Amino acid sequence: MFLKADLSGVKVGIGEPVKVIGAINLSPESFYKDSVVKNPEEALRIAEKMVEQGASIIDVGGMSTAPYLNTYVSAEEEIRRVVPAISKIRELGVPISIDTKRYEVAARAVEAGASIVNDVSGLSDRRMVDLVSSMDLSLIMGAFGKPKSSDPLKEIRRFILEGLERASGIREERIVVDPLIGFFREQDKPWYIWDSEVLRRLSSLLIMGRPICIGVSRKSFIGKIAGEDDPRRRLPGSIAAAAIAVYNGASVVRTHDVWETVQAVRIAEFMRREIEVYKDDIEAYLMPIDMKEGDFEDLYLRIGAHPYGAKEIASKSEIKVIYIREVSNPVAIVIKQEMLASGGDAAVPSSTIVFGQEKVDLVIVGSVKQLRRLIDKLELNAREGKSLSREFLSVKEAISNLIAR
Repeated sequence: MFLKADLSGVKVGIGEPVKVIGAINLSPESFYKDSVVKNPEEALRIAEKMVEQGASIIDVGGMSTAPYLNTYVSAEEEIRRVVPAISKIRELGVPISIDTKRYEVAARAVEAGASIVNDVSGLSDRRMVDLVSSMDLSLIMGAFGKPKSSDPLKEIRRFILEGLERASGIREERIVVDPLIGFFREQDKPWYIWDSEVLRRLSSLLIMGRPICIGVSRKSFIGKIAGEDDPRRRLPGSIAAAAIAVYNGASVVRTHDVWETVQAVRIAEFMRREIEVYKDDIEAYLMPIDMKEGDFEDLYLRIGAHPYGAKEIASKSEIKVIYIREVSNPVAIVIKQEMLASGGDAAVPSSTIVFGQEKVDLVIVGSVKQLRRLIDKLELNAREGKSLSREFLSVKEAISNLIAR
């Protein structure tokens, strides 16, 4: 099922309302101390309130996964924390997710009543695959790995692909993926910029065919951007980040603050563009338009296109609309002609048909490939343009900088 999944009876993805997961934290080592639940009875009370506020799933964790803290506890301690809480929460009759990367903990949690495994390690333990597949559980799979480049989305798509390969044996319609906001600390790009770019370009992960789960609640990238060291003061930033994630394609949001998040999610969900679906004898999907050239290349590779062909077609897929102000009429005419010659176009004032020297505005529309061709032509015109040489070079520089972003 493309972009659709079943999380223990909770339908997520295309055509379904965005779902909210309430996070129950039993780890005193957590970065957000106010979220720590002290005993099973308190866990039940909080879970009940979360369900009343709109949570569809309760996620229980007994060991913090914050990569910048020393949070290690033994598997035995993790089990001691989560199993009694899960046994209590199961009384509510809502699906329970166990947030762990350990097979032993997951197995005991499932015995206690969990039916979803939330594994931030991307199935690093093969036994986890066997557990999920043999018991027909659902899986939230973290896109975990070691980045090789500075492009967050390209790397996360690679981690998802590798994780899905490890998940062989688990029904694909049981899998949701998580890009792991806050987990990537050791790469050239600062972590808060990495995380922000993931949220800004989240829709490019939809090409992987799996619904997206996002966890941004009170995380450190919000604190870094907003200048708030105390997680207790990061609720507004958390709400904003969750709304952005949903607007850009997230189907599931995990949060400590259910009531506030549900309201933000509903607004963002109402505003966003859905992937359009056509179904009759075939399935056809209108993909997001705000993807970069590299995103398209990964899409073509995913369906099995030849690497050279994928790169070539990708350069034709990313469409740019560039508004340029106050250029000389002759320069505008050259740009219009060159774009038409390459299959693109440019909107110019009707007055440009009269060859004068006045300044005009124009709008260029074309693929990255067509714009690169225009850049080459502008450089050629700069060498031959005499009095207009400087302007041709300035326009070339502006377009080059814009398409590189």
